[in-house]
Amino acid sequence: MRLAPQALRLACILIAPAAALLGAETADAPAPLPKTVAVAAFKNGLAFVLRQGEIPVTAGTARLSPIPTATLGTLWIAPVNPEARIDEIVAYRYNTTSQRPIQTIGKILRANAGKTVTITYQMKDYTGEVVGLQPTPTDPAPNPIAPTDARYPQPQPHEDYLLLRTDKRLMAFPLGGISMATLPDDATLRENIQTPTQALRLKLKSSSSREKISMGYLEHGLGWTPSYLVSLTDDTNAQITMQAVVSDDAEDLQNAQLFFVVGVPNFAYSNTISPMSLQQSLVDFMKDAERDYDRKKSFGALSNAISAQAMMADEREAAPINLVNGVDEMSSAPEEDLFLYSRSDVTLAKGERATYNVFSGSVGYQHLYNWEVEDQPRVDPYGNVINQGQNMPDNTHADSIWHSIRLKNSTKFPWTSAPALVISGDKPVSQDTLAYTQKSATSTLRITVATDLRASHEEREVARQQELNHRRGYNYDLVTVEGRLKVKNYKSKEVHLAIGKTLRGKSEFQSDEGKTVQLGEGIESDNPKSRLTWEITLAPGQERIVTYRYRIWVRA
Repeated sequence: MRLAPQALRLACILIAPAAALLGAETADAPAPLPKTVAVAAFKNGLAFVLRQGEIPVTAGTARLSPIPTATLGTLWIAPVNPEARIDEIVAYRYNTTSQRPIQTIGKILRANAGKTVTITYQMKDYTGEVVGLQPTPTDPAPNPIAPTDARYPQPQPHEDYLLLRTDKRLMAFPLGGISMATLPDDATLRENIQTPTQALRLKLKSSSSREKISMGYLEHGLGWTPSYLVSLTDDTNAQITMQAVVSDDAEDLQNAQLFFVVGVPNFAYSNTISPMSLQQSLVDFMKDAERDYDRKKSFGALSNAISAQAMMADEREAAPINLVNGVDEMSSAPEEDLFLYSRSDVTLAKGERATYNVFSGSVGYQHLYNWEVEDQPRVDPYGNVINQGQNMPDNTHADSIWHSIRLKNSTKFPWTSAPALVISGDKPVSQDTLAYTQKSATSTLRITVATDLRASHEEREVARQQELNHRRGYNYDLVTVEGRLKVKNYKSKEVHLAIGKTLRGKSEFQSDEGKTVQLGEGIESDNPKSRLTWEITLAPGQERIVTYRYRIWVRA
């Protein structure tokens, strides 16, 4: 067998299947984990995995590998047979021995010491018995006083030499100069390697040689991302379709039940790996657990709150899986704060992605135009002037009006927060976020800025009662401000416009049946916040002017 350095890689590839067979598990090796039967995936990349299946039991002991990368407090294992018990679960490490192709000619020659080989060195062949490999003598150690000084020699990488006994002579050949090697047919081309492995050892109170168990745990790496397609069929009806994109970086799924969970995943220690996973030292585990405790209140912000729990109408009945057999059951009550979409027979390999249609339905909608009037505040809650100058200057602004659609959720399912693509026929219209919407509720989805609705607003000081009050060592003026909102409809159809404005001060007057709500923010201050709103209708070409008046305290 002749091997050149460039041919070594191909030889390793050809030998690899045989090495894999030699490294197969023995009869005493741990059994694989039971099959994954169901996964509940959250939007933030967390998933609760349920496995169930039979495992071999020898003398009351079962071994399983690998250990799931479960989060703290979520790994639970129980026998399905209510008469059986799991008395102890131990996570342990052990080494497995396997073989792999030897990667370099130098290692191959060392592994075949005592055998006769032929090498090619500087275009000449030499045949002899491999004695071994000899490194060059170690170079002098560097001077510790001046380790970077060029005057002092530094150690250089040494080169191994092949010791070959030929014609009663012992010859040394630099490995880097050997271009070819001919080996006997019984040459050793594989080496043993030790691979650290982790497993669970279960001590069972059972007389059976096989027990069916259930295993559940929470882990990272498997989640789903929702999105919507809103197709406008006419001016009042739309077709809404929801799809789920599943990203699987954690589990191989084979005909499993997959649940898409909508809700707030309140798992306080989800960022701490369970000690049973043997992923970290005790010190590191304690640090992670403490950090998780500090941030548990804010965890789960990537998902929205909901208020219903149900399964899809076509979901198949599944046998319940008990993870706590042998423990007296406490009293309990259902918690209806999650909604689950479900799909059966999902086959997905670790590292794959998949898209599933969740539902589609026809819903009603109406066009809305929203104008949120924005300008800089003039005073703070205690009357300190924010804008320069004691008197308030005239202030005229141009404002944007957003065209939106208000969708009525008449489907069977709540809508979770997700991107929504709006199309009309074969043309894209917009993409924005559809907020969480309960069944029978409405949600507003922004489309675009309405360029054919022109709006502006201005505010003027119309009255001032100077030094009307004295507080906290200062004199205060009571100023009356009047605002005008002007909007014109350049569309060829009637539009419904919602106007909103938040200001500091006390509202005195609003035209066009406007409404005022005094907000709780700063309610104890001199100038609390107020919310002004209007709902008006504009005919094609019509211009409207809406007015309002409010009073604020200003420090003199």
